Amino acid sequence: MALICIGSICFSVFQVVVLLLLCINFFYSHIKKFIPQRFLKNNDIKRQITNILESKKKNKQESQYIKLPQKKTLKDIFDLTETQSIVCKFGSTRCKPCNAIHEYFKNQKSIYVVTLVDIDVDIHESLAKEYNIRALPTFEFYFLLNNEWVMAERIEGANKNEIEKAFQSYSLLKEN
Repeated sequence: MALICIGSICFSVFQVVVLLLLCINFFYSHIKKFIPQRFLKNNDIKRQITNILESKKKNKQESQYIKLPQKKTLKDIFDLTETQSIVCKFGSTRCKPCNAIHEYFKNQKSIYVVTLVDIDVDIHESLAKEYNIRALPTFEFYFLLNNEWVMAERIEGANKNEIEKAFQSYSLLKEN
């Protein structure tokens, strides 16, 4: 039996592995925010999202644009929204690319059935840390899947083509 000894205390490798698995299981809900989406069942999630969007085409829901107030959290938005998808834009008024993409982002509510949330990282510093924001602007696309909000895609930067593809994939197009 293989042992791992630290000073005068020895553990079997089996005990260490079991303890490690218990820790991972306990912290999984917090860890999964930081696991790249490619390690998850991304194709399965995309297929489910496509099926849900197809079934919701006849549903008339209102889009909305929300500039996150200082006292509110994203959990409040997730709890109150009536749309199937939420797009969060983490940005700053001091950031030139954020300001350049702002109107484009805001106008998406007239094209797609979606809740748009504009988060100023200067006001919501704790949210920026919690969501591991390293570049501005950062767009996170969330989708309500099996009564749980799932981050479907994350885009760092102001590339309109990438952002538009994500809107097309995770939001329902409004009918005229």
